[in-house]
Amino acid sequence: MVYLLDGKLNVGGFGMVEGLHLVHFKNDGEGIALTALEDTRALLLSGKPIDEEVVSYGPFVMNTQTQIMEAMRDYQMGKMGVLIEE
Repeated sequence: MVYLLDGKLNVGGFGMVEGLHLVHFKNDGEGIALTALEDTRALLLSGKPIDEEVVSYGPFVMNTQTQIMEAMRDYQMGKMGVLIEE
């Protein structure tokens, strides 16, 4: 995927994309083509597909709804750490 922080990109297969937008690519090609149309900052991310079910709720991303509920409970109980303000 590519996330545009600012500027404009021509993304092969999608057309022009402006800042603060995300393009998610399918895993069905040989590559991607990106052309900056002006000064542009973008974040390009890639990874090997895990081919597993993905469930999300707010900031939580897990494999099942049950795991989401467990993560939310763990968060509420402070098991994921506690932010201390100074």
